[in-house]
Amino acid sequence: MQSVDNSVIEKIAGIANELPDKHKRQLLDLIHGWRTDVRQASRAPYNELLNFTSKKGSHYGHAHDVSATGVFIETTAEFVLGEQVNLVLTFISAPNPVRLTGTVVRKTDAGIGVHFDDASRSHVKEMDNIISKHALILRQAGS
Repeated sequence: MQSVDNSVIEKIAGIANELPDKHKRQLLDLIHGWRTDVRQASRAPYNELLNFTSKKGSHYGHAHDVSATGVFIETTAEFVLGEQVNLVLTFISAPNPVRLTGTVVRKTDAGIGVHFDDASRSHVKEMDNIISKHALILRQAGS
């Protein structure tokens, strides 16, 4: 299958949000596999409380499964696909917090999947290194 431009996928996802729940879910399920950038980077366990912002204000959540390209945030706050968020992640393996911006690319009953935007992804190599060290420290602490 030929890949679909992610901006087209985001537009379709925005339209899906205007449909009745049954049709919305069907459309979101259909386009889920079209994304070319799904899980390009390996994920590492990450379990931190998180304060993040959007145009709607401040939100709280629980960050899980971070990678150099995104994070899943368990939250009860309402978001729409394509919405921008700003967040700061802290790692025991890094002396300074990492400031990132991203787009909501997935919604579930449990929370949102955030894909870091291109400006934030300029830190991908740094993030890969931080996440690898973070995972190693957690494994050593669990031993």
